Formats: sequence, structure tokens, C-alpha cells
Amino acid sequence: YAEVRRWLDEEWAGAIAARAMNPDPEIDVLTNSSVVSVRYALLTQILGKIADPSRDIRVVQSGADVPGAWDARTFSTAVVVPWVADNQHVIGNSSEPYVSKPLRRVRLERDMPNVRNASEWNRLVALLDHLESSSEVLLKDTFRRVLRSLVRRLASQSFSYAIPQRISHSRLQEILKKFLAESSGGLRPLAVTVALIRTASEALSLFSNIEAQGINESDATKGIPGDVICYDRDESLQIGFCVEVKDMDLTLAHVKASSMKAKQADVGLANLVFIAPRISADESDDVANFIAKEWASGMNIYTTCIHSLVDVVFVLLTESWRVRFVREIGAELDVRQDQPSRKAWHDLLATTEGNQ
Repeated sequence: YAEVRRWLDEEWAGAIAARAMNPDPEIDVLTNSSVVSVRYALLTQILGKIADPSRDIRVVQSGADVPGAWDARTFSTAVVVPWVADNQHVIGNSSEPYVSKPLRRVRLERDMPNVRNASEWNRLVALLDHLESSSEVLLKDTFRRVLRSLVRRLASQSFSYAIPQRISHSRLQEILKKFLAESSGGLRPLAVTVALIRTASEALSLFSNIEAQGINESDATKGIPGDVICYDRDESLQIGFCVEVKDMDLTLAHVKASSMKAKQADVGLANLVFIAPRISADESDDVANFIAKEWASGMNIYTTCIHSLVDVVFVLLTESWRVRFVREIGAELDVRQDQPSRKAWHDLLATTEGNQ
């Protein structure tokens, strides 16, 4: 069981990393079945066959007088159920899925009598029939398709993050550094920035509305001045300032392009903030000179990094707002549905060190 669980964890990590979000209708219909026991049986029967190819993938009971008999219920309880519990209950929260009436039989077959949702069971059995006579390569490939489908299923659900009751300023910065250290194509720093601005705005009554762009959306083509737009607290919908988030060193080209984009948006923008790890060392003087020139023409440009902004914000706010910020990051990640980032945030908060 331990060996199978290790293999399952490795394959799950691979499925998450694959970011395969395109639908797989044949598999998706089963992983999203309205019948919880169908979802558990799909995972259990295929994984059990992979663990021991001599098993009949359709057999459920070990005492059955049929070739390839095995105890699918015990296998599910020992391997699949705890794995599901450790992964956001992605297919349900049943502790004993094989007590379901359709699974209390010798073998799964088409058109089983006295079974509700017969069409869903028939769909599962048809797949198992096909896999029983297939190669080990096809069997594992199908199982990987199942895992990728579960990644898509989980992406549509909200994660249950272990939100701490208290978190110190130093611990908050520590988990942020770990979270942001892994490349995400800009998604993680953007999500953290949005969550930070929302938290500060609510605590200090700064803005009437905050809009954030998708990571792959083109601001320029939509006439939008930046990644995050913050509106003043009045009825004019005047933009107070906008934020550009970078996951790389800030260059003069970045600053010029974004300031031009802000001007072309024609919204009377006067405040532009860049959040980036640092300013490129080779261009720091050029960036400073450009900012000074833009200030003279009426635009305020600021540069900072997430960690510096966190330091400033949470010096001004009481302790409870740090917890609120942690919760806001999870909510923003859920909206963006990036599975690796959601899992990384979940795992960081689930550690003993993170919940202090």
C-alpha cells in the first residue's frame, strides 16, 4: 500500500505540473459523475489493476470464485480514501465508498439490476471492460488522464486553506518569500498584490473599487492602464492609481511601456506603481531619471517590491488584518484557478511552521 501511495503521489504531482486544462469528455464525465461511488470506483479499480496486473479490473470482492479476484474495498480504504482526504476531498469525502450497494457484489457488469443511475455505472463498466484487456501502457495512460481530469475538477472548487488564527509579521514574510520563489509566469505576485491592496483598502477605506486583470490579458488592447486598477472613493470612477506587477527585475523598457500605456488609456491617470523584485542594477539611474522626467510632466511613478509594501501596510494595521490578508490570497488564487499555485499556498499554510 505504501509503495502504491508513493507512486500515486508522484503521478498526481505530475498531473498538477502538466496544467492540462483542455477537456477530456470520456474521462471528465466519470470524474464528475453525480454518483460518488462511481468516482471512487474509477480511481480504485484502475489503480488496483496497475498495482497488480493479475487482478481483474472489474472484480470487487476477494472471496469471489472468479479469476483475478481481489479485495477492492480494503484497497480503497487503505490507499484511495486517505489520498482523497489529503487532496481537498477532490472526489468526495466518503470514508467507506465500497459500502455502496452497486459495489457490494462480486464483479461490476453492465446493466446491473436494482442500481440507480444505471447509465453512469454502465459508462464506468464500459471503460473497465476495455482496460481489462489493454496493455499496461494504456492502463497507466488512462489513469493519468483520470488524474489530469481531477486536477481540472479541483481547479473549479475552492480550496480549504488552513487559515491560522494568528500569524506573526516575520512568519508572514517567510511564507510569502517561499511562495513567490517559485516561477509562476507572474501569477503568484499578481495574486498576492491584489490581495494586499484589497486588504489595505478595506482596512483604511482607500478605494471604492479594485479591478485586477488576468495574467494573460492584454491591457493595451483593452485600453486598460495596468494590472490592477484602483478607483477613488467618489462617484466619478476616477482612477486613483494603477499597479503594474512584474516577476522580474524592472527595466527602463518596462517603465516606458507602462507609462505610455497609461497615457494612451486616456483616464487622467496621475499615479503609477510598479511592484517588482528589484530595479535592474544596470538601469537604476536611467529609471530614476525617467521617473523624474515623468513627475515634471504630471505623472507620479513609484517602485517597490511586495515585501516592502507588506512591511509598510502591516505596520499601520492591527494583527487581525494579517490573517485577513492570508485569506484574501487564497481567495484570489481560487478565482484564477491555477492548481499548482493553490496547492503551494495550501501546503505552506498546512505546515506547523506556517500556522503561527
